[in-house]
Amino acid sequence: MKETSPTLDCLRLRFEIQARKPIELPSYKGSTLRGVLGMALKHSCCAARHRPCDSCLLRFSCLYVYFFETPLMGESPQDLRYRNAPHPFVLQILMDGPLRLEAGQLWSFDMTVIGRAIQWTPYLVMAAHRMGDIGIGKGRGTFDLRRVLSLNAHGHTWEELYSDGTLRLPKKKIALLPSSNGEPAWKHGRMRFRFLTPLRLVAQGEPVRRPDFPTLMATLLRRLENLCQFHADSNEPIGLNVPFSELLEKARWVQVVEDNTRWFDWERYSHRQGRKMRLGGLVGEVVYEGDWKTLAPLVSAGRWIHVGKGTSFGLGRYEFQNALKGE
Repeated sequence: MKETSPTLDCLRLRFEIQARKPIELPSYKGSTLRGVLGMALKHSCCAARHRPCDSCLLRFSCLYVYFFETPLMGESPQDLRYRNAPHPFVLQILMDGPLRLEAGQLWSFDMTVIGRAIQWTPYLVMAAHRMGDIGIGKGRGTFDLRRVLSLNAHGHTWEELYSDGTLRLPKKKIALLPSSNGEPAWKHGRMRFRFLTPLRLVAQGEPVRRPDFPTLMATLLRRLENLCQFHADSNEPIGLNVPFSELLEKARWVQVVEDNTRWFDWERYSHRQGRKMRLGGLVGEVVYEGDWKTLAPLVSAGRWIHVGKGTSFGLGRYEFQNALKGE
């Protein structure tokens, strides 16, 4: 693997929809939306409808496979370390209770698209259109896609990419890597993390039920490394060019000073596996204290790519800020 300075950007999308018929969505909407988005994208671009993806001749050039069954693109030592490549997107949806939309009501959901996948944004817009015809939630409520926006790092509208049948390619992206993400110079102090969706960390094969920062940081670094390996804008695999050992040593000295997290169990039904899956994780707030000068830029990137297991469903989403703000 070549060690160089990788380019890894993301695009934050907001899909604004208007219900045609009543729509009922569960408390955690990520699984529902991801399933229908995958179905819609497959219907839109699959050239071999009745052939299993893992035996299809077009597997390595199929957009559906790239997004939803992301393949290992070779047999390098780096590839062989992983059973699956990371998906190049995450859904950013809050756990804010069940939702019912009446006909005519507006709603929106967000998605982050990562690396090379940004160039295929028009296909995601097309798939979102088809989602509206397929329907979502209980009773398959249908909808119309009204607008697709790109958002800046603060969540404000950056560009209008789709409206009134007109599609525009994105011109602005958010840089994920610390050399160019524009974060302020953090120093030693306290940071408040809020886990917005279940954070599923694993250490030595067991779920982590306390917000251990070294485990969180190690998992985030591995995620960034994997995303660079499989999705960075490069013609060859590249690594995350950061001092891993130094960062992990700094993370080891970050302490928990206030822990208001709890374990939350969430279940989803996997049609592919034909069974229910339990996806528990940590939610709530924790305050850490440590030296953030080199850690904060990477932690900042984690807000958009999420961390831990189940990220494409929207799990592992967090936000953070100086713990003294507003106090």
